Amino acid sequence: MRTEDHDEPAGHSRPTADDGPFTLTVDGEVFTVRLRPEEPGACDYDWESGPNKGYGFSSFQRVAYSGIQDRANTPSAALQPNTIDEHRESIRDFLGQINPETGYIGD
Repeated sequence: MRTEDHDEPAGHSRPTADDGPFTLTVDGEVFTVRLRPEEPGACDYDWESGPNKGYGFSSFQRVAYSGIQDRANTPSAALQPNTIDEHRESIRDFLGQINPETGYIGD
């Protein structure tokens, strides 16, 4: 898949799981991003243009609590979906860990 094969959302937008998967091109590499509807703050990144079919990564946002008593039920703020620019930053972090000889992390 090439960059010209898909439209990319604006950098400031915050897609939700209800919007469905979307495709991003970062540093020439193409990723499909899927937000998990059953796990707010969790998403999977499939490296479509990578050398190893089915390879990618997942990320998870943490919920902040204002105090110990809140931990039982109530986070201090609602979890906001990542912006497209934040998704791109996560992808760049992932790509920075890839061994160019193997296409995997840490080899």
